[in-house]
Amino acid sequence: MAFSRTHSRRTLLGWGAAGLCAPWMAQAAPELWPGQPVTLVVGFAKGSVSEVLASTLAEPMSRVIGQPVKVEIVEGKAGALAAARVAQSTDGHTLGIVMSNTLTVAKSIDPSLPYEPSKDLRPVAFTSDDAMVLVAAAREPSATSAAEFLAAARIAGDKWRYGSQGVGSVGHLGMELLGMKAGLKARHVALNSGPQVLDAIRSGQVQMGMTSTTLATPSNGRMQSLKALAVTSYGRADLLPHLPSIREVGVVGFDYRIWSAMVAPRRWSEAQVSYMVAVMDRVLHDKPWVAKLREQGVNIPRDTTPAQVNREIVRENRLLGGIVEIRQLAK
Repeated sequence: MAFSRTHSRRTLLGWGAAGLCAPWMAQAAPELWPGQPVTLVVGFAKGSVSEVLASTLAEPMSRVIGQPVKVEIVEGKAGALAAARVAQSTDGHTLGIVMSNTLTVAKSIDPSLPYEPSKDLRPVAFTSDDAMVLVAAAREPSATSAAEFLAAARIAGDKWRYGSQGVGSVGHLGMELLGMKAGLKARHVALNSGPQVLDAIRSGQVQMGMTSTTLATPSNGRMQSLKALAVTSYGRADLLPHLPSIREVGVVGFDYRIWSAMVAPRRWSEAQVSYMVAVMDRVLHDKPWVAKLREQGVNIPRDTTPAQVNREIVRENRLLGGIVEIRQLAK
């Protein structure tokens, strides 16, 4: 595809108006693209990591590309239906922000999913990387500490239940990893979103679950009557430094992070993908927007390149591939 000097100049001016001007961007915009509003698809409801990212980034993205960016929520199958919506799009103006499971083990858990991650999607940017948070009801007597709570969970065996954002979701996989590492036998209750998991813990439908730092951040007002016990990363999380890690409270070697990525359909041209990679590199390193996302509990990684997405895919497949088989998660 040829490059348009007219469009490139307009794009460069857009960078300047946004305070994000980069001289090399003058050669990045493919001719006459984007020629219509861009759709940014996410797989979870308001308050989720992907929705917060998309809703926050839509404005700076729009300023740069010169077209409105509209967020579309496509819930279902732990975010995989959103990934499929992007993979199957043919308008040349649809992107997605998807969670890690949709690019790694989702297909091995549910072979009926209508897309192949490696064949149908291309990474554009590594958009977030953080821990999950183990949550219980504040009224639970053992919730005074993570160590006491995990000990109570072992004793309770399969009488306790945990909730997740759906079969094969990041919360489901994290809890299964914890079950394997910590000797838990709690039964799984599949829900549809992070807020639903918190509601289920609050109501007593389940005893525990893992949620994002976004939902667990106190300023977001989602943690009434709940207790954040520990984070899933190897060490403490920057966004919630007061919480111990699960490894720190006695689960040897436990390390589980969740991440998200912006993806485009594989059929997009090299010019389109390269342009959006450049756009997101600037947007995700613009300090005011990074600060705004951190306030909402979203951590933007230093390396936001597609290459980092591919490295994370390899790492996560190694970590979780065996869990799918050992815990018999496949349908």
